[in-house]
Amino acid sequence: MAGIRSIGWWVPKARRAAHEIADDYGLALDAIVKLGLRTKAVPGDDDHPSTMGARATRHALEAARLDVDDLDLLLFAGVTRDWPAPWVCAFGVLHELGARRAAGLDIANRCAGVIDALWLAKALVESGAHRTVAVCCADRYDHMMIPRRAELVTEAAYAAGAATAIVTADAGNHIVAWSHLTNPDLSVHTAGGPLAGGTRRPVDDAAVRESMQHWRSRLAIAASESIARYSADADRHNYRRLFEQTGWTGVDFVACSPMVPGPQLDVLDEIGIDARATLFTIPHLGHIGPADLLLILGVATAVGRPVGPRVTLSVRTPVYASALAIAAHSEDLAIRLAGEGVDLALWAPEHEHGDARG
Repeated sequence: MAGIRSIGWWVPKARRAAHEIADDYGLALDAIVKLGLRTKAVPGDDDHPSTMGARATRHALEAARLDVDDLDLLLFAGVTRDWPAPWVCAFGVLHELGARRAAGLDIANRCAGVIDALWLAKALVESGAHRTVAVCCADRYDHMMIPRRAELVTEAAYAAGAATAIVTADAGNHIVAWSHLTNPDLSVHTAGGPLAGGTRRPVDDAAVRESMQHWRSRLAIAASESIARYSADADRHNYRRLFEQTGWTGVDFVACSPMVPGPQLDVLDEIGIDARATLFTIPHLGHIGPADLLLILGVATAVGRPVGPRVTLSVRTPVYASALAIAAHSEDLAIRLAGEGVDLALWAPEHEHGDARG
């Protein structure tokens, strides 16, 4: 059985405070405070998906007591890229690492990519195709999110950073179940993202004049309400399937990272999962993307939160939602940790404020 042997992270040290973020995006400070955002990580000139991903992967390998040459495959599951397609970020990360022996593959599935990549890594390790697989998530969004043009307050939360999980057969846990639910209204596949930069609308002078290469929400109110209903149904479906596959009757810890926690916490409560059985990194780091889930699991473990032997990861996007179950061999997952750029003291018990529904 394959599981997560280690998690490594790298987050830029620079931060923007809530009042600075509000000013950057032309938003009221109250809106940022209501979102729960206190600070967010800000990338430097050399902080790109490939460079940040390599730093996080190096930390993960060191925590696992492995060398770069031990790496067989790197699955890159981030959202953003250093350069447009056909460039493959996995090979950019491998180049930064000097990992000339490993294979590479990009998985593009928004924030759900990390869950699908972990499930694929498990299957490849258990098949014998690979011994050591890295699932790497690294993102920066500042080239797409334009200050003072935010259409939604949540756009101000997008930040930068990276996290990597090393999957092997000798981990102290095993990945035991996976589920997904695709939104039957597939028309929402265009929700959120630039309008220009692909074959339907190249980036030309006209597109640049209209800022079409930048993020647009592109959702009507009716579509947003429909997505909210789908998201709740997806959680119910995915957790039911995880329970069926594992035989579990409950969960000890959940790694999820909704921009607005309330609706998802309500569904978890309905399922019978305590809202306190999680931890959120967005208030202090901002929304980094798929890396959020690995950071949540890593931070919770590092600060001594009672993660327990039954852990789930779950993500909801407008068009697709997935969930993963990880079972410990003993009382906890025994995941080894290393990283930089995260002040773990911010999640110490005296700094926690209970339910974060917002």
